[in-house]
Parts: sequence; C-alpha cells; structure tokens
Amino acid sequence: MPNACNLTTASDEQLVAATLQGDISSFGIIVERYWNMAVALALSKIDDLVAAEDVAQESFIKAYSQLHRLRKASSFAGWLSKIIAQQCVNTLRRKERNEIISSYETASPEVLNFALAKSTNPGLTDEQTLFVRRVIRNLPEKFRKLIIMRFVAGLPAVQIAKQLGKRPGTVRVWLHRAYQILRKDLAPILEELE
Repeated sequence: MPNACNLTTASDEQLVAATLQGDISSFGIIVERYWNMAVALALSKIDDLVAAEDVAQESFIKAYSQLHRLRKASSFAGWLSKIIAQQCVNTLRRKERNEIISSYETASPEVLNFALAKSTNPGLTDEQTLFVRRVIRNLPEKFRKLIIMRFVAGLPAVQIAKQLGKRPGTVRVWLHRAYQILRKDLAPILEELE
C-alpha cells in the first residue's frame, strides 16, 4: 500500500489495490486524478454542466462499488469511461421519461385520459374512448399515476418504484390493484370487443 506522501504519484494499479485493501483515501486520489476527465466526458454527451457533474459523481460511486470487478487495474481510465457513458445514457433516459411523465401530469384530466385511451387503444370507437377516459379519471390518484407511468411512459415496476421512492414490491401491489379496478370497470368494453 503506498504511503500518504507518495499517494499522488502512485500508479492506478497501486491506488486500486490500496482501495481494495480498505484505504479509502487512495480512491480519493483516483477521483481527483480523473474528475476533470469524467466531467468532460459526461459534458460531451449531456449539454448541462450540473448534470454532467452529477453523472461524474454517480460514475465514481458506481466505480467504487464495482471496483472488485475491474480485471486490469491499469485500464481503470477506460473502465471508468465506459461507466460514465452508461451513466449518461441512464441520465438521458431518466430525463426523457420524467419529461413525458410531467407533461402528462400537467395535462388536464380530459386531455390526459383521451390521449391515454387513444394511444393505447387505437381501435376503439369515440364512445368507447370516452368510457375509458371516465374509468381512468375515476382511478385513485396513486393508481392513475402508476398506470400513466407504466403504459404511457413504458416504465417497468422497478423504475416506477425508483422514481416514486417506493419499494418495487409496493409498486407491484399497487399496479395489481389498479389492474383489478380497470378489469372490473372496463368489463363492458371487453364484452363488446369479444
């Protein structure tokens, strides 16, 4: 393990080895060494300095937690670059989904329910679409939000849970309850379509 006075001149291999042996300050040196590179890489994909810094921070946290998986310590910079690229993709996807969700949340219930009914059931008549709108509008708020996140934004239960700060199991239970309500309330349309 490198001593404190030569930590800054230690190689990536030495710093990774020291970190894996429990010397957290060695990873601090790695962060200092590659911080500007991480922010620059993130900024090249995300045109927002604050978001790029967030991506860099998340990438270092991920790198630290996955450091034991790094096969060749001398290639730390390349490995970190791949993590940063993936974090950028994740951030852009999250931003896009949040924009979709917030645009639906700010839309009037009539616009929202009509768009949801038309987009997910293009073969419905106008009368059936109005019926679906009423059913969705009458869902409890938390269920309505979940249905939007699931079927309009296309998020899986795990992502919904992450966005809402809930446990995935809770979201799955709520989705199941929402499905039960929808099945019961949409029974007349299902009978017409059969």
